[in-house]
Amino acid sequence: MMILYVITRIITFFGAVLRTFWEHITCRFCKITVEDIRPVKVDELCGHTEHELPEKFSHSFAVCFVPFFMNFILGCAFLLTGSYRVFFVGESFNFAAYAFVWLGFSCFANCTPSLEDMLCFKDYFSVCKNIAVKIILSPFFGVIYVCSYLEKYSITTVLALIFTVFFPQIFNIAFPALDWVDQMVF
Repeated sequence: MMILYVITRIITFFGAVLRTFWEHITCRFCKITVEDIRPVKVDELCGHTEHELPEKFSHSFAVCFVPFFMNFILGCAFLLTGSYRVFFVGESFNFAAYAFVWLGFSCFANCTPSLEDMLCFKDYFSVCKNIAVKIILSPFFGVIYVCSYLEKYSITTVLALIFTVFFPQIFNIAFPALDWVDQMVF
């Protein structure tokens, strides 16, 4: 399974490097000692920054949330152009659209935190006494808990591919005004 995991990180190297960058920036901001910043290595931390475990709940949350959020937002921005043109409009000869599809797919395939970061966040989350914080953070915790385990088997790459193909339909359900503009233009 490790070979498949490393292969998927090499195929989606843009998102892996970007995720490593966001994680490194977050570790520096939270003053967490970073040990290895190579984005491509042959182990379970391929596409992740190797660092010491955070000593605060807020730092553990930041290490999990900031790279996830940044890659998710950038993935949406890339797919808004690329996936919309390729899978919804049907521009099959537009090289830039395919490049944006790959960039968005790459960002989505590398959203989730490492298993170690998620387990550290889980430890802090379970001992948190503030019920309001637990209620607010529980959806995020559920998503990263499941996705971190799925990332070990490269299933998040398959989920990212499915999301990439169906992004225009999801976006059009969420924002019907764009479909109206599309019909008015064409």
